[in-house]
Amino acid sequence: MIRITGGEAKGRKIKSPSGRKTRPILASIRKVLFDTLGDKVVMSRFLDVFGGVGTVGIEALSRGANHVIFVEKDPKMVTLIKENLELLGYSHKAIVLKLDAFRPKVLPHYSPFDVIFLGPPYGIKGIERLPSLYLPFLSDNGILVIQHHHKTRFDFPADVVVKEKRIGENQLTFVMREEV
Repeated sequence: MIRITGGEAKGRKIKSPSGRKTRPILASIRKVLFDTLGDKVVMSRFLDVFGGVGTVGIEALSRGANHVIFVEKDPKMVTLIKENLELLGYSHKAIVLKLDAFRPKVLPHYSPFDVIFLGPPYGIKGIERLPSLYLPFLSDNGILVIQHHHKTRFDFPADVVVKEKRIGENQLTFVMREEV
């Protein structure tokens, strides 16, 4: 079981699968993520890509996000996200899309997003393409966050500001549009 670390559902548990197929985001990384995002989460439209069991998106709802869209390809994880949303009473504030994160064709219909969180599995092929796929869905003052191994590198467009926070072998990369 995974515990929500902050907000109105703090301390509540959500379901996770047995075994090592998924890599739920550690509580220490979630703490850095949400401490850094701060008030940007409150009343936000939040996108959780590679949703897994829904930990990050549910944490966002607990901390005041208005609405969360989850993108997850694995049908078993899609079911688990829905169960976890129901368990905590957040089903009415979320949509779970069974979708390949590298083919986000339907996302323009739901965008723009104030916060986009990308938590791809480590070692997945094509990770370097993710920023260019998701930056177009960001609101003007939005922020894109990528959780990845600290040795993974990305090429970002010149008109963005990038900040990085390393937590052990993990890194959170925060990408914002440059203010004009």
